[in-house]
Amino acid sequence: MGPSFLQVFLFEVIFATVLFGLFARTFFRSIRPTKISQWVGLFAIGIDTIAVGYFLFLAFSLGPVAIGATLMFMYLPVVYAYSLLAGHQSFSIKKLASICLILLGAVLTTEILSSFQEPGALPAVFAALAASMGYAIVFILTPSVAKYTTPVFRSFAASAIGLIGSLIILLFMPNLWFPLEGNLWPVLGIALVLGVIGQTLPVITLMKGLPITGSSLGGVLASIELPIAVVSAALLLGESLNLLKLAGVALVLLGIVFYNLSDRDRV
Repeated sequence: MGPSFLQVFLFEVIFATVLFGLFARTFFRSIRPTKISQWVGLFAIGIDTIAVGYFLFLAFSLGPVAIGATLMFMYLPVVYAYSLLAGHQSFSIKKLASICLILLGAVLTTEILSSFQEPGALPAVFAALAASMGYAIVFILTPSVAKYTTPVFRSFAASAIGLIGSLIILLFMPNLWFPLEGNLWPVLGIALVLGVIGQTLPVITLMKGLPITGSSLGGVLASIELPIAVVSAALLLGESLNLLKLAGVALVLLGIVFYNLSDRDRV
């Protein structure tokens, strides 16, 4: 329809900021940030929200969709490695094997190996990895930030900082604002849908769930998005669902189950 990927992200964060802002009276009713370092953590999550949206859209626009869809899952080993180094859990060969199963399942499901021969593959790889690292930081920081913020305030902060950051980027790079011409109302309609399913529901559920599950388990559970996307694309968009994709979906689901079984003693 004509908008740039930054415009799409801007529309998403505008919707989410307004929606979460409706609950402003409850933001500091029970707990609130009291130190500069705590505000820095919130600010970092917001910056990483911009990075995830910007670089993921960039990866999709530069090369095959399979590259961005698969390499986004590189946040899994990063988050797990952080949890080990931070002493949040001890090393488990079962958990490592579960993460490897999910990554292998992602490779098979998206058929990424054949995508590396297509134009724009290498730049898309770098953009997708950058998005994945931003996603990993969100998973890592959220449980610690949860100690002094409510889920709705965390969601509002991430969206509001994403909105401010997007406006600053557009201020210095106005060429990223594409004229919409006659597509304004269709774009706004799509923006409303994306605002709900792209920025609002994922953000509030992550901000609510990650402090409960922890960053590593939460990251593994979030990988359920790939099987859902594959099956939904087959049912709603008529995309092919071959044996390779089904095998990939099975591996992702097995990885999630095995990780949960190895983590079943969590309080």
